[in-house]
Amino acid sequence: MRISFRFSLVVVAIVLCMRPVGSAGQTGASDSTITCRVIEAHASARPAVVAVVFHQAEKPDQPRLASLLLQHSGEEAEVQIGADARAAGSVYRLKSCFGRGLLLLPGDAPALKDGATFALKFAETTGKN
Repeated sequence: MRISFRFSLVVVAIVLCMRPVGSAGQTGASDSTITCRVIEAHASARPAVVAVVFHQAEKPDQPRLASLLLQHSGEEAEVQIGADARAAGSVYRLKSCFGRGLLLLPGDAPALKDGATFALKFAETTGKN
């Protein structure tokens, strides 16, 4: 009886210390928002566009980003840079670069530099595969 009580306490302590699955690097964020890191960014004056190649900011988020890119490739997404700067653009899964995405933003979007992090918010999942 005494051993099972101790065992129960240990199990409860472990459960209370565990983070929910898929929450790595996502404090209070929805399932459609993920923190990403710029691998490289290029701006063009004509046409006025910013092209950003990116991947997940935290390694544990890689499977979730891969899933989101599969579901939402070619769709519009919102980018938040810092506390206030936001822009809408199109996001694509790069088939030839494992685990990478391509973000196309309007030329007047806030600047994204190589190595910078940003929050990428996809439209809510609609069941598209």
